[in-house]
Amino acid sequence: MHRASLFLVGLSLIASAPTASAQQGRTVAILMPGSAGATPNDFLVRNRGRIAGAGIDTRITTSPSDAAEIARSERQKGRKVVIVGMSLGTQHAAQALALGAPANGVVLVSGMLHEAAAALGSPASLPPTLLVHHRHDICHATPPSGVAYFQQWSRGKARVAWIDTTGTPPAGPKGGACRPFGAHGFFTKDGPAVAAIVGFIRSR
Repeated sequence: MHRASLFLVGLSLIASAPTASAQQGRTVAILMPGSAGATPNDFLVRNRGRIAGAGIDTRITTSPSDAAEIARSERQKGRKVVIVGMSLGTQHAAQALALGAPANGVVLVSGMLHEAAAALGSPASLPPTLLVHHRHDICHATPPSGVAYFQQWSRGKARVAWIDTTGTPPAGPKGGACRPFGAHGFFTKDGPAVAAIVGFIRSR
């Protein structure tokens, strides 16, 4: 290949490579799984690739203090941060906010919403919020009635994406009301919930 051609190829590669400023502008989603931790079946873990595929960088932690530190570090880099909690992770997300995590938004999925409100203490520290909840979630810790409570408590900061997927959870312990295979976990028909989450993150 001639030198001139090599030079043109090099220019093309430079033009197509992501710049530092483009990388800096990417939003970071801090994913906080439910009570079983970062296991493959957790809603956020099993959909991490789909969220990342939408051009959103992801971090996973179950620690509120780690989430707060990640949020501070990413904001110092000039990046937007959205915290996404699932089930028990919604309480952990609220605790991270209470610790001062700077966030452009928060998503509470199948949330322990009374506990999240208690962890925050006041809606003053709540950023714009999306609640993603299945209408028929029968987990005792995450009843759909908690959505109306949290929306009222948030003083207009929280909106809801209701999910209506249907399915049959497996028999035995895996099909428990608070497990990730029933309505609590959208019967693993995750498309509508993931689309709502991605849309909200992009809007921040």
